[in-house]
Amino acid sequence: MKKQQDDKFLENKWVVRGLSFLISLLLFAYVYSENYGWSTSTSNSSISTSKRETISNVPIQVNIDTDKYFISGLPETVVLTLTGPESVLVQTISAADYRIVTEDLDELGPGNHTIQLTAENLSNEIDYAITPSRVNVVVEERVAIESPVEVRFDESLVDPQYQAGVPELSADTVTLTGPASTIKRVDSVYVTVAAENGLTNTVNMNTVVQVVDSGGNKLNVSVDPQEISVRIPISLYGKEVPLVIQQIGVPLEGKIYTIEVDGKASVTLTGDKSVLAGIEEVILPVSVTGVESNTTQTLTIPVPNDALTATPTTIKVNIRVSDASAAATDSEETADEGASSSSDEASSAIASSIPDSAGSGTGQSESSS
Repeated sequence: MKKQQDDKFLENKWVVRGLSFLISLLLFAYVYSENYGWSTSTSNSSISTSKRETISNVPIQVNIDTDKYFISGLPETVVLTLTGPESVLVQTISAADYRIVTEDLDELGPGNHTIQLTAENLSNEIDYAITPSRVNVVVEERVAIESPVEVRFDESLVDPQYQAGVPELSADTVTLTGPASTIKRVDSVYVTVAAENGLTNTVNMNTVVQVVDSGGNKLNVSVDPQEISVRIPISLYGKEVPLVIQQIGVPLEGKIYTIEVDGKASVTLTGDKSVLAGIEEVILPVSVTGVESNTTQTLTIPVPNDALTATPTTIKVNIRVSDASAAATDSEETADEGASSSSDEASSAIASSIPDSAGSGTGQSESSS
């Protein structure tokens, strides 16, 4: 009876299915444990695994008052090697909040120093190595000076018929900042104006300020402003020559004329350089026809050649008129005064000699008596 019940139990399809599922689970668990281990074992293995990571080009944070000091000799970047649990390393590299720092260089002050680099913001579970970990640096006082800017421009590039004017800069001076030892080496601060040959037009350009020592070597200093604009006016060749007054016209009888330029007695001629080479003065004709009294005339300056222009184009002249008879009388009076003065001086000389003779005679008379 019992055997029949067991047979019926095993013939139940749900029982068979349940037993099959249970056996399958047991087989799966066995195979997985043999190949991969249990899940708890896997987690612990991952946590306990130690790894090493090398990070290149890590910048250095300099601990110094940059307004007061300047540091040289320090590399821009270093190599950082991290060793520790894999999970901690992954988090550290992902966050990237670590940093390489120097000692407090303000406490060291100016001079040559060997300093230690350290890493910050790393977990206590991570060991690190910095390459290089110790570096030699030079700490110097930061110096700032004002310097004028020289313009270097090859004037031979200008067309022979033209000339270059005085360069105009957006900034005549610049501020140079750097270590004291470098600032002492500054020899020239300049901008170079490059141009094509045969210039006939004004040059306008922006150019970078150059700072060099006496050997022409560029210096590592900060320049403010670093770039300035330069304007070099290019104009036709000019030459300044004197104005020579030439009296023309019919003077009134008995009148004498004195003519003078009101202002600077010169004119600037511009144009062909070869034409200007043969001009040393400009004749300014002034007509006195009908001029009875003092007067001022505005005249156009004559240009010796049509290829030239004059600056200014007009000029004022003052004409003073005097009577010839009065001038002659003044001349005679001046001559008479001169003769009279000479006569008086001669008489004075004679008179001054007479008392000496008289005194001499008197002395003799008294002596004889």
